[in-house]
Amino acid sequence: MKKVIVKDYLQLIGIRNFKGEDKMIDYYIIWPGKERIYAFSKKYFQNAYDLCKSGIRLNDLSTRRTRDKGVMNLVNYLNIMLPYLCDYYDLPVAI
Repeated sequence: MKKVIVKDYLQLIGIRNFKGEDKMIDYYIIWPGKERIYAFSKKYFQNAYDLCKSGIRLNDLSTRRTRDKGVMNLVNYLNIMLPYLCDYYDLPVAI
């Protein structure tokens, strides 16, 4: 697994999805000038939703450290998925 650093203008936004039997959060990548890109869905945690409901830069989220289990599950999963998302959606990577 390689560490990926993307351009600063890319953000991650979380939208609640309470349809079905599980409470989930759908995460989208906001790319200015383009429509939002679906990234992944994770189990609902209040602190993770509060962090991402108005948008947070991908680089800030991937380096965040806290004792909250829900936020750290999101950070770890983002660090795993980010190389795949960069290749699949051709996201701009910082050099």
